[in-house]
Amino acid sequence: MKKIRDASMIIGLLENGQFNPALSQEIADTLQKLSEMSEENPHATFKGQTTVKLNFSVKDGMVTIGVDMESKTPKRPRKNSVFWVVEDGALSTEHPRQHDMFSTRAVPDAGLSAGAQ
Repeated sequence: MKKIRDASMIIGLLENGQFNPALSQEIADTLQKLSEMSEENPHATFKGQTTVKLNFSVKDGMVTIGVDMESKTPKRPRKNSVFWVVEDGALSTEHPRQHDMFSTRAVPDAGLSAGAQ
């Protein structure tokens, strides 16, 4: 009678040997997502997890093992947008107390005559 006492052997046998490669892929996907987040913001630390849950059921000496896995990664950070509230409660992309530098404006007559040049 062959006895199985090693956890890695049990993991390797689950789901007719298909669970171990699926778990390996889940771990790789989680690490890839965290790596992409880290590239976007190299000064931050991003953490994730992959959890494996084994469910055991014993009846008359026979053991049934059900397995579940779940991965979690942080939500991707979103950038903030800045607007100003104007007099009627609407939003504006322009600061209401600053003049637009690129709009045309009338130049006041400085009183210079043609001979003063």
